[in-house]
Amino acid sequence: MKKILSGIVLITMSLLTMNAQTEQGKWLISGASDLTFSSTTTTLEYDGEELGDSDATKLSLTPVAGYFIADGLAIGMALNVENSKQDDYTSNSLTIGPFARYYFGNSNVKPFLQGALLFGSSTEEDDTDEADASVNAWELGGGVAMFINNFLSVDMGLGYGKATATSEDDNDLKLIMDGISFNVGFSVYL
Repeated sequence: MKKILSGIVLITMSLLTMNAQTEQGKWLISGASDLTFSSTTTTLEYDGEELGDSDATKLSLTPVAGYFIADGLAIGMALNVENSKQDDYTSNSLTIGPFARYYFGNSNVKPFLQGALLFGSSTEEDDTDEADASVNAWELGGGVAMFINNFLSVDMGLGYGKATATSEDDNDLKLIMDGISFNVGFSVYL
């Protein structure tokens, strides 16, 4: 009987502890070093006319910092540093903006949904030219946070996003990117 009672107490305490990771008043710091593998379709457009499209790969680093305003719901700021390469074309961008993430459940494996709006700038270059652009982007996705302990999780996610880079020299020249991504990262809960 003592073993059963001890087991019930242990399970109850474990569930309460796992819920405390995402409770109101806690901080979230995620270094989703996004070992991002993305397959995107990129369309180059001038004055509404499509000039061509192709596929690209990219690598990005997306640290976020947020505060749990309610149990399971964190809001904060996201920073995205990205490098993408497509044939002889290279793009480097830096964007920042608000994000929100909601965790479901009380176990040590918690599914989540998230979204972000990002604004910033980029530099695009090929063999002959270099151009600066302003960037507007959004991303929606979900995933799962696997808690290693009360303060650390390994996160895996799948997302869809779209970014538009508008030339600073010619507002009719836009680079439009959209696609899916698979992300792996770590989060710290304080």
